[in-house]
Amino acid sequence: MAAFTGRLLRWRDCCVALSVLEQDALLYLVAAIFALGTIALAVSDDYRQWAEMSLGPYLIAAVICWGVSRRRARRANAETGRAGDRLRRYLVLGLLATVVLVPLGVEVILRAESKPGAHVQNEIPVIEACADRVAHDKNCYLSNPKSIGTSVTSQSENSFFPYLPGMIPFGLVNATSGPPEFKDARLPLTGFSLIVIAGALLLAETTSRRRWRIFQVVVILPSGALPMVTGGDDLPVIALMLFALALATRRRPVWSGLAMGLAATLKFTAWPLLILLVLGEWDQLGRRAILRYSLAAAAVVVPVLGVGIGLAPHAFILNAIRFPLGLTKVRSPAASPLIGQELVTLFPAAKPELITILALVGLAAVGYGFSRWSFSSPQSAAGFSGLAMLLATLLAPATRFGYLIYPLDLLTWAVLLGPFALPAANPALAFG
Repeated sequence: MAAFTGRLLRWRDCCVALSVLEQDALLYLVAAIFALGTIALAVSDDYRQWAEMSLGPYLIAAVICWGVSRRRARRANAETGRAGDRLRRYLVLGLLATVVLVPLGVEVILRAESKPGAHVQNEIPVIEACADRVAHDKNCYLSNPKSIGTSVTSQSENSFFPYLPGMIPFGLVNATSGPPEFKDARLPLTGFSLIVIAGALLLAETTSRRRWRIFQVVVILPSGALPMVTGGDDLPVIALMLFALALATRRRPVWSGLAMGLAATLKFTAWPLLILLVLGEWDQLGRRAILRYSLAAAAVVVPVLGVGIGLAPHAFILNAIRFPLGLTKVRSPAASPLIGQELVTLFPAAKPELITILALVGLAAVGYGFSRWSFSSPQSAAGFSGLAMLLATLLAPATRFGYLIYPLDLLTWAVLLGPFALPAANPALAFG
């Protein structure tokens, strides 16, 4: 174990020793390898199409970063450093167009024209079908759903909706009149996410280089670009979580609570940070702001969930809780060879018991970590949330690799968001 840890530390030191452009080159090279692997191994057409369009841009960006970094290393000075930063930004914006916006536009058009093959992931038809029902004065959460919403036309009338009510507005474009290309829910999902992420990075108290690095991880690398192009339902959640953290680092507990509350009305994946961030909230005077943050978050979460649950409690529990946990006759399409999924697959007759055991193991591990962790800042809350979500993703009975973007992003923010310092004049720990 000591030898393994030593090797990890050496790799970390080597990466830290690289220049920023060299680090970018390495990231883009890894992204290109991921795209190549997706082309070779992906089952879904939309994944392969994204990878085919993205492989070239990632490779070109890696070569440019590496070549320029080598040339600038021979004549390093302050001016070349600023020029390198400008180059990084141009490449990030170029990749935003070539690996996110253009592939998204292509997939949306192919889907609208009903071209053969899958051009969208299941979650988008699910959101659109739910919004169609709401637009026709029906309850989004069906009492007896029978499908997982894979209809190409997005008009499925009997699909599960495993999300929270805040996700519904993103699908309402499908209920409007107009060209089919503009009725794809990925368009408002992507637009909203990019705007919120940009706002969060402008607010974040950190360096310009770290802002662009966060944008790379959340949007530009495959961890952001692939889900944004093919599905995108997790990106608004991640964007609002980042926004809430940025506000928390500026000691704005009420606004942070409102942003986190909005994220928590979209998916349950926001709830670990919603709960843990309460311990990292401080106000401008250096006082803990547990009550103000909690009230602000509750002011958003309670009415939105109240409406969703109140209309049909049984239907809400069936769709939003039992179905994602794999406790319904119709299985969730979420699947990956991770620990929880494999155990449930190997012993299907003991599924309820296994889910209970996995939940207890996860809770015990999180509880132990909670007792050892210092929640002195928003970043520390993000770091613990990332580790907890990593464990949850590994143990969940119905999971997919895509859920790993949550721990990846949270741990990235825990490291790259600026240092959190309380005002020295008043380090009071009063609740408020």
